[in-house]
Amino acid sequence: MTLYVVTGPPCAGKSTWVRERAKPGDVVVDLDRIALAITAEDTPHHEYPAHIRKAAISVRKTAVSVALSYSRVGMAYVIHAKPSSRALNDYRRAKAQMVELNAPFHVLMERAKAERPPHIWQTLATWWDEIEE
Repeated sequence: MTLYVVTGPPCAGKSTWVRERAKPGDVVVDLDRIALAITAEDTPHHEYPAHIRKAAISVRKTAVSVALSYSRVGMAYVIHAKPSSRALNDYRRAKAQMVELNAPFHVLMERAKAERPPHIWQTLATWWDEIEE
């Protein structure tokens, strides 16, 4: 069937794009949802500590493998904001449909200030400077 890999900076609408398309039974890999699943229930969205993020990244690797396999027979969505060149090669081999979302910087920053904690503002400010895994 199909694997969609959705990329882009914070507040570009990646989760919204997937939420509007994914159906029950589809595989959805979202680092933020994984992080919230492995920490206390009252943890605010995007405000989990570094050790939870690190653990979520580890879990995401397995979830991405599941999505790659499942996409041969069903629909899978992977939100991978800034994939490494190695991850991009894996997605290309799987014939993923790449969806790159973006918006003007001032729009992204307005959304970040309205919806996200301050550390996300810094992430956004340096988004185009370096590659993440």
